[in-house]
Amino acid sequence: MKTITSEINQYWVHFQSGGKDKNKVYPRALVKCYHDEDFVVQVNFYPDGKVPENHYDKRNKLVYLRYPISMYPNVIDLLRHEKPIYFSYNVELKLGYVRTGKEPIGEGSEDSDF
Repeated sequence: MKTITSEINQYWVHFQSGGKDKNKVYPRALVKCYHDEDFVVQVNFYPDGKVPENHYDKRNKLVYLRYPISMYPNVIDLLRHEKPIYFSYNVELKLGYVRTGKEPIGEGSEDSDF
């Protein structure tokens, strides 16, 4: 099974509005993720209950992960506050994820040594 994996070290967010085709479900928010200058994955957020399946654009070598809009705060929090961040996508299963790297237990901004 072909799996695509990359670190994410840059991103930008785009909020979308409108769309003429009433039969098409448009993403409400997009997060374009990069590894250095390479555009590696686009994370699209759709209305809850109307999420299309994930997709791999073979021609452009680009993964599209699709989540319900209710997951947006979780994903953006991960991108803003954690590092390193990775994504992975299994082409045959159309299964993908965004994840952190290994971190020590108890690490956090409120932790202090006694």
